[in-house]
Amino acid sequence: MCNCPSVHFYEVDFKLAGMTVVPTHKNCGDSLNEEQFSKFEKELIKYWRFEEPE
Repeated sequence: MCNCPSVHFYEVDFKLAGMTVVPTHKNCGDSLNEEQFSKFEKELIKYWRFEEPE
């Protein structure tokens, strides 16, 4: 798990782990924790102008 204090939208990379796509931090190479992934998901939805999931 990534322990970086903050992860920005442009610092996320996706890697394949088996048959699962895992969001990872480009600088440390570790997978994102739940809090970081939640923040990334919100930024992605905002950036692509999708509607917020309910």
